[in-house]
Amino acid sequence: MNRLILATAFASTLAFALPLAAEAEAKTSVQIFLGVPHYNYQVGPDYRFRTGHGWYRSMNRNRLTCNEARREVRDSGYRRVRTIECRGATYTFRAIRRGNPVVVYVNSRTGSVWRG
Repeated sequence: MNRLILATAFASTLAFALPLAAEAEAKTSVQIFLGVPHYNYQVGPDYRFRTGHGWYRSMNRNRLTCNEARREVRDSGYRRVRTIECRGATYTFRAIRRGNPVVVYVNSRTGSVWRG
């Protein structure tokens, strides 16, 4: 019976002491930032400078070039492909499909082709 009382007293002492010890040692600071991180130095060659904010990684690094997108349109069965616009997330082309003029769009990141 004495062992049970001693074990209970020891366990309760540990149960109350451990959270206090962990709380006393926790000197951690957590900061949450949303958006693109900015640095005060150029981290790599694909980083661009933004006035008032600093250096950030350019999000355009995985885009297709206009020629690659035009090739995707041609490989999808369109002929006489001409560029309308190659800016932004979607590139726009004019082309001929089965003798009819059409407008064709290409996703600049995935290369997906669809007709307008």
